[in-house]
Amino acid sequence: MSKRSFEEFSTVASSSRYHSVLDHAESLLQAAKALKQELERLGNCAGSPSHEKILLTLKQHNAQILPAAQALSQDETGSVSPALCTTHKIQKVDEHQGPSSGHSQSGLSIPHPALLTKWTPQDVPDNANMLSPLPSILDPILEKAARTHSGIAKGIGEMDYERLEWVGDAYLYLVSSALIYQTFPALPTGRCSQLRERLIKNEALSEFTLRYNLDKRARMPTEYQPGGRPSQTGAGTSASSKERKKVLGDLLEAHMAAAILGDTDGLSRVIAWLKPAWGTILKREINDEYKKSIVRGSSNPAGDRGHLGGSSPVQPPPKVILSQAIGTAGVNLSYRDVGDHKKDKNTGLPWFTVAAYYNGFGETDLILGYGGGLSKKEAGNNAALKALENKKLIKRLQRLRDAVGGTLPNAENPPTK
Repeated sequence: MSKRSFEEFSTVASSSRYHSVLDHAESLLQAAKALKQELERLGNCAGSPSHEKILLTLKQHNAQILPAAQALSQDETGSVSPALCTTHKIQKVDEHQGPSSGHSQSGLSIPHPALLTKWTPQDVPDNANMLSPLPSILDPILEKAARTHSGIAKGIGEMDYERLEWVGDAYLYLVSSALIYQTFPALPTGRCSQLRERLIKNEALSEFTLRYNLDKRARMPTEYQPGGRPSQTGAGTSASSKERKKVLGDLLEAHMAAAILGDTDGLSRVIAWLKPAWGTILKREINDEYKKSIVRGSSNPAGDRGHLGGSSPVQPPPKVILSQAIGTAGVNLSYRDVGDHKKDKNTGLPWFTVAAYYNGFGETDLILGYGGGLSKKEAGNNAALKALENKKLIKRLQRLRDAVGGTLPNAENPPTK
């Protein structure tokens, strides 16, 4: 078989590159045109579309625009033939270059603030069985590495998931912190850390790994498999429950990192999955915070812009709002411990239950509501919040106050016991 001259090879490669550039340019034009048409449609239907709708539309179309633009960028710098590049069996995450489809990215993505909006009850499915599929890994090399334990990879000279798990751990830490920061604007940092720990601990992550059968596709040493590694005595050796949970948690972190690193839109897809998935864990807290925001008369307690960087005025606690709503001279609102002392099932810390009492205008120890929390202060505020939700009772007490003609002095300093 005759060999091609370098000039003939160059001509064929140039022609192929020309058609590749044309295809990528056409993809970019079509994607940009679709975005423009969708924005025009929004403008015709709603007059002036909201900032959130514009961002959502841009996010949806960027999934096509960004890969096309990156493909053109690679066409510009792709003069070196891939055949001249050396390959290595063992690759590091930051050395890996994805397939030529234009999906992979060479650097770590920083989440845009618009992706990290607060949780609302609408973001949380009724149960974990309603969650969407895991974000897919578009890069086949990263996909294989994300399910390969180091104990397997060392024996066959392949990339394992350890560095991916390390990157995934950092992303989960950042995303969970941002979502909690956005959703709970008045929560002390200590409580924020407790909520974050519930999301990123191995027990929580391993549950998702098992739910989506990542363990069944993983390549792990026998001791991590059901039944363990057989021995000559027949007893077998198995990893401990704690060790297995650690590995299962690592698998999910590695999967998330591979999905992010293998696709320019990977981070937005991962956040879109994490938000409802983690929402099922913090469902009670998210619903309680939403109720508080309604009581405060604010549909967006994290700021008008709804994402990181928005300014937010300090909102009064529910005790103050309740005092302003029904308090007056001659009325005493008090908060007392009730029930037996228990422990919170999520943290193991003491759980307090407090009742809000109303005394005055002929009422004696009228219970307005009950509330629970990890401190008496939190439980008291939750009891006040429960009272404020009872619109019928609040209106009755307001009419009683107005009939007497009372006024509330120093409403900003109600009883705090």
